[in-house]
Amino acid sequence: MNIKIRNTLAEIAGALIAMTWMWLNLLDALTMSIQSVSKVLAQGIGISIILIIALHIIFNILSSILTGQYEENIEDERDKIYELYALQLSSAIFGISIVTTFVLLGWFNLNITTGLIAITFSGFIASIFSLLLKIYLYR
Repeated sequence: MNIKIRNTLAEIAGALIAMTWMWLNLLDALTMSIQSVSKVLAQGIGISIILIIALHIIFNILSSILTGQYEENIEDERDKIYELYALQLSSAIFGISIVTTFVLLGWFNLNITTGLIAITFSGFIASIFSLLLKIYLYR
């Protein structure tokens, strides 16, 4: 498996695990205070970062053990173009979700804790879709 696809899969797995952890801790978000909701969301973002780093290391070590070779991460112009496509998709999804959340907060009286959760999860979802686009482009 290509190192770029392997690293992208590690990022997707880390984000999905962190999102699942946050979702399970936010099941009663409507009764929680804004401080406790913010604490869970901040911890989830931290967990995501730590998991992504750990999964990168684990996936690369396992790949090196299984193949018996060390694969270097070499970038070229194609990689930069793929990164730009993924960044455009991520920015579009996140921008649309931010505007939608603000409209729901302002005009439809959405609860502020629900809006905070929606913004955080939309960032994760936008990241996952951009990573899926990179996998599609790298295949």
